[in-house]
Amino acid sequence: MHHRDDDANLYGVLEVDPGATEDEIRRAYKRLSTLFDPNSMVVYGLYRLAEAQRLGERLRLAYETLVDPEKRRGYDRQLYPQGHPSLRRADQRVASVPPTPRPDAPADPIAALGLAEDTPLTGEVLAKVRQVCHVTLEEIADRTKIPMFTLRCIEGDQFADLPAPVYLKGFLKQIAGMLNLSPDQLVADYMGAYSAWEIESARNKRWG
Repeated sequence: MHHRDDDANLYGVLEVDPGATEDEIRRAYKRLSTLFDPNSMVVYGLYRLAEAQRLGERLRLAYETLVDPEKRRGYDRQLYPQGHPSLRRADQRVASVPPTPRPDAPADPIAALGLAEDTPLTGEVLAKVRQVCHVTLEEIADRTKIPMFTLRCIEGDQFADLPAPVYLKGFLKQIAGMLNLSPDQLVADYMGAYSAWEIESARNKRWG
């Protein structure tokens, strides 16, 4: 494990990027926990037993926080309240150069579905828009690199399983680019529903 200032950062502890997927976090934890096991030959002679155990505790704390979607969202908000700088730059690139929609996609998919112009863009509506645009989830995943699990959660309004807002907004803009939707409207509608869910969840926990 590198001895760097960002080791206090849980992402730094696991040596992964803030945008790492759940699989990447699991693989990193497995690799490092094996490498820094107190019985490992790598650790033997370099660390005293107590220090090796502390390393193991830090790894376990980082893993348990980042692999849990709800804990990770809370941690990300605390660590990067304005969004991680590299992610903000990526988000700006997504907004300025969205993926090109398919040639056979309707210019106005909302009208093509017979829906009102101000229809809120929920996950259910997104799924219908995708279908009328003749686009599969696999195509979106392939062109945007958004995990299939996340795409399914977005369409299913499974807010509890979605990534932190800073990532989610960028994903929504990429999806909008493929489906001839307004990125600003999609982000506003979807994040509005997401925020309402967060408020309701917090209320239920307080009184539950």
